[in-house]
Amino acid sequence: MKLKLIVLSVTALIISSCSINKDQVANLAKCDYDVESVQNVRLAGKGMESFMNGGSVNLSSLPAVAMAMLTKDLPLEARVNMKVSNPNSAKTVINSFKYLIEIQGKPLFEGTVDENINLAQGQSTIVPLTFKANIFDTAKENGIDNVLNEIFTRKGEGFLVLKIKPSFKLAGKNIYYPGYITVDKNLAKSIGKLIAK
Repeated sequence: MKLKLIVLSVTALIISSCSINKDQVANLAKCDYDVESVQNVRLAGKGMESFMNGGSVNLSSLPAVAMAMLTKDLPLEARVNMKVSNPNSAKTVINSFKYLIEIQGKPLFEGTVDENINLAQGQSTIVPLTFKANIFDTAKENGIDNVLNEIFTRKGEGFLVLKIKPSFKLAGKNIYYPGYITVDKNLAKSIGKLIAK
């Protein structure tokens, strides 16, 4: 009889745990994720203002880029400030994020940020996501002038894309959302706004 009670109790606990897990995963998906701003954008160690002239890329002022192309190391770096808002009626807890930046549909940079976030309904917070990646292969394949214009003056979608995979903690382990959530299909537009200021 005692064994039967233990089995029933454990079964009820497992069912309850599964229900809580599904609710937590659903809450992660229902949160709003937006790019609030992009800061400290640098290419080959130089700030973005060094490359712009009248709304287009000024190729005559790119000795740093020319040197980077020779060494096959053309680093693009920035800090993306992502705003997370909770529209859910229940509190949403996020333990950490995996984030992915794609360039032309291919992975450019993958990172993780550990930050315990507790958001009640209607609350929001800013999570900084930093990246530094070598875009030499993309520049070589598509032409450096085309790539720079895409990054700094892009109007369409799909060239630079930000995706995230949030998680919650269960029994000391991070349980990540299944698959990536697309935050911004046109990250280059946010970079363009920074340059236009």
